Amino acid sequence: MKSEIILLAGSLAPGDTIREMCPRCDGGSTRERSLSITLSEDGQVLWQCFRSKCPEKGYTGLKNTTNSGLVQKPKPRAVFEGKVEALNAAQLERIRELWGITNPLHWWWTPDHGGRVAMSIRSPKYVHRGWVLCDIYGRSRIKALTYVDQNEEGISWYKTKIGAPTMVVEDLPSAIRASGYVNAVALLGTGIGLTRADEINLYAPRPIVIALDQDATAEAFRLAHKWALLWGDVKVLPLKQDLKNMEEEALCKLLTKL
Repeated sequence: MKSEIILLAGSLAPGDTIREMCPRCDGGSTRERSLSITLSEDGQVLWQCFRSKCPEKGYTGLKNTTNSGLVQKPKPRAVFEGKVEALNAAQLERIRELWGITNPLHWWWTPDHGGRVAMSIRSPKYVHRGWVLCDIYGRSRIKALTYVDQNEEGISWYKTKIGAPTMVVEDLPSAIRASGYVNAVALLGTGIGLTRADEINLYAPRPIVIALDQDATAEAFRLAHKWALLWGDVKVLPLKQDLKNMEEEALCKLLTKL
């Protein structure tokens, strides 16, 4: 279980936090992402499940220190070097059923890790910078594996609308759905450290609208407060339903108001 949690933390930059489904309690009956995982500035991975009935919590200790206590440079990130191929008709239909997305750009299929959709992470200039490998059939306890290239940020951009606001969301399917109406950036979790905040500040058309999934509304308000001075025009859009799961008519009605 500890190794699964450390794997989930693999895409984090120092100071970042993400929320994932707890491998011990599976989020309870509501399947909420109750496990908070943080990579500290000194190289520790710390985690805790915030469901009252789940005891899962822990930390890895100082792995990136020498005997003298000096912090070493972080080890190179793991990269995905597996085979990718075009999505077939059955896989495309499954994606459409799950998220209402038809023929997604820069998504492929990989037979690695039990078979997953390989979603390209895109830079602000729309250059490939890593992968999210997503289990769309529910075969694995870890739904998404994230691999970010060295010296790149683990967030993905969809800048499609001149003069439109930028919506900050959690995952790639939500970003793609939102990008039909506004600019979008996927955090691949809920964490925003200083380097991510700087990138968003440089490339995001204003206003910036934080619209995290329904179970992370409190975190959205915390992030808006934390980065308000840097970003300027920032607001929160509380959601009653995750963007990726909305019917197109409801999504259109919600986002055209922005």
